[in-house]
Amino acid sequence: MKKTGLMVIEKVKLWFGPGGREGYKWASNYEGFPVGLCRQAFCEICNPAARGKMKTFRGGELEVTLVPYRRPTFWKEEMFYLGHVTRVPEREAGVVSPDEGTEVDVAGFNTFLYLTEKGGLLIDPGSQEFNGEEARFRRLIAGQIILATIVTHGHHDHQSYLSAVPGNGPVVLGSVAFQLASRRAAWQRDFRLVRILERARRVVPGDPILLDDAPVKIDTFFLPHSIPETTGLVIQGERKRVVHLGDFKLTGWEGESKAKTIATLREIAKGRVDILSLNIVNAHLPGFTPLEAVVVDTTTNILARARGRVIIACFSTNLERIRRIAEVAQILGRPVQFFGAGMQNARELLRLKTSEEGNFEEAVIFATGCQAEENSVLWRIAQKQNPAFELRPESDVLVSSARCIPGNEEVLREQYRVFRPQVAELILNEGEVNQIGLTDLGIEEAPVHRTGHESQAGLQLVLEIFQRSGLKVSVWPQTEPQITAFRKIAKPFGIEIMDEKERVIEI
Repeated sequence: MKKTGLMVIEKVKLWFGPGGREGYKWASNYEGFPVGLCRQAFCEICNPAARGKMKTFRGGELEVTLVPYRRPTFWKEEMFYLGHVTRVPEREAGVVSPDEGTEVDVAGFNTFLYLTEKGGLLIDPGSQEFNGEEARFRRLIAGQIILATIVTHGHHDHQSYLSAVPGNGPVVLGSVAFQLASRRAAWQRDFRLVRILERARRVVPGDPILLDDAPVKIDTFFLPHSIPETTGLVIQGERKRVVHLGDFKLTGWEGESKAKTIATLREIAKGRVDILSLNIVNAHLPGFTPLEAVVVDTTTNILARARGRVIIACFSTNLERIRRIAEVAQILGRPVQFFGAGMQNARELLRLKTSEEGNFEEAVIFATGCQAEENSVLWRIAQKQNPAFELRPESDVLVSSARCIPGNEEVLREQYRVFRPQVAELILNEGEVNQIGLTDLGIEEAPVHRTGHESQAGLQLVLEIFQRSGLKVSVWPQTEPQITAFRKIAKPFGIEIMDEKERVIEI
């Protein structure tokens, strides 16, 4: 118990149910006096992490800090308490997927199996999990001896089938991918995945992957992408040498990052290369994929001129983007908060601290919901299911630091139409207004997102680097307009493009 003048503040556990005539959404009772649950969007007494768990609260026990108040009536003075959330027990908070807001690629099936005489190397066991792709995965590995399973990066669709991997070989992955998989295993109570991860080996891009008694040599190298620790592979089999780029772009955050990537690829290309595997999801987009630092520069401009809160919606696996924008916000004196399970997960992975003090009217808020995912923070606000977070149309700015995944246009159009009158500014990435169909709402566009995949000119440069007689390329997705654009790039080089279904490759 803590006394502050005539005010007594104490922490207690109370059972909260739907509020009554006093207008509180959740209410309780303490020693015969009514208790209302604090509903301020940003409160200096409430625990921000606990408030973040309230999105799925349906009534139950909460640990709260009580602050007493008195209000006069025409015949007496009434006393009541305001409860500020200190802790939400997990059983009351509801179990929320740590993958909420996690980026997935539009490439679909990401798995490859490179066969040696003693067994296969399974690369990126995952997909977007539609059109029967899990059944396809199980057919691909049926009856196979798996020497090792390698996860090139932490995106969910590159490791979603980890628990289905046979247990006769190690799983090798980076620390970020390991942490994301571990959180998913705990959330899903997937004990098979827990056991697989217990014997997993960590790899840092640049270190070789050493396997006992395997007729294969595996080197790794760093590749820029939209998540840290993305790993490229050079696999030397007894007969063939494979360069597996997977999901990548040439440029990262710094100006010299493209030069470093190109130099690495040129060094690898000095040896024989029989098969080149790479994602071509942006083959139809002209030019090179721009520098990622442009996003931070643009966001800095937005934060510098915003009069109120700035809400940033992006994929929670854009970890480096989140970290750098959070640092910019703190330099500019803006408190930083994270809302949604995915963003809380990102905050923990980055070991970022939320702001306990400052002018919360100028806060920078990272929120899930850039694809209008059901039950994400932005979705709940749009559905008016999050009364603790009320937008301010005179000052709030909403920034969608992402691009619309094809197929999400309709739900995003509905979400942004709801949001536009509730914020002073709504800012989308370049080209999004036309793609989603929002030309009549006065929405701004700015370079607030950069893709994690290389575009047309960059893919052409990669082919130039690896060009040689007999080279085969395995590319995905082989959908339109990507595959037609890539065929035009590859034609002058006389390179054979393998069928996308050819995912079991002897080396």
